[in-house]
Amino acid sequence: MTFTEVVVSAVILGISSQVSLQGWSRTSQAAAASARTDQQVRLLEQRLLASRRALASAPVADVGCRWEPEAVVAVLEGLPENVELETSWQFEPSVDGLWIAVELRDADASFPLKRSQLFTPAGLGHCPREANDAP
Repeated sequence: MTFTEVVVSAVILGISSQVSLQGWSRTSQAAAASARTDQQVRLLEQRLLASRRALASAPVADVGCRWEPEAVVAVLEGLPENVELETSWQFEPSVDGLWIAVELRDADASFPLKRSQLFTPAGLGHCPREANDAP
């Protein structure tokens, strides 16, 4: 093998090694970002689940199967704080519902993560069967 062939082979080997390392680096970065996003989505879902459970187990509806706003606010404010999440709620009078929105506080996120869900007293089991059957 001539000196020129050795030099060309070394250059080709160096370039292919560099490209391979860059590919591995990008793959590991993407895997880490995906795992972080999964963890953040899990936080959002856990907060909504905790809100659902707290509302379902507390007396937050009146006999007419309507929200008692003061009781709802007390229950939601009683949930443990998470500095990574911002939780907000808004009553929806047209369907006697309650929108709970959870958003991730992450300035480094490439896209905002936000999840919201509509809760109703009937959906959480607060309405007696007779109230649901009434015309």
